Amino acid sequence: ETYKLPHRLIEKKRRDRINECIAQLKDLLPEHLKLTTLGHLEKAVVLELTLKHLKALTALTEQQHQKIIALQNGERSMKSPVQADLDAFHSGFQTCAKEVLQYLSRLESWTPPAQR
Repeated sequence: ETYKLPHRLIEKKRRDRINECIAQLKDLLPEHLKLTTLGHLEKAVVLELTLKHLKALTALTEQQHQKIIALQNGERSMKSPVQADLDAFHSGFQTCAKEVLQYLSRLESWTPPAQR
């Protein structure tokens, strides 16, 4: 009997702490999430909505992080893979054409071929 009283008090304090944390989580939730339920928010619903909100925030943070990396890399990774390939091809072609023209301009005896 002397063991049960302290144990009950410890358990009550633990439940009170859990309930206080859930109440704080409920206060932190955005209003639009709270409105998705009708009436009183049960503890389990508060926890589910908190997880949903944290996952959405994590995804948003990751998207912003990717945009920052893309901006640091000259926005290459912001483009679609096809557009990035086209840009790379265009850039390579321009570089090649420029090098060919520079090479040909260095040849003093070069004359353009006659057109057919």
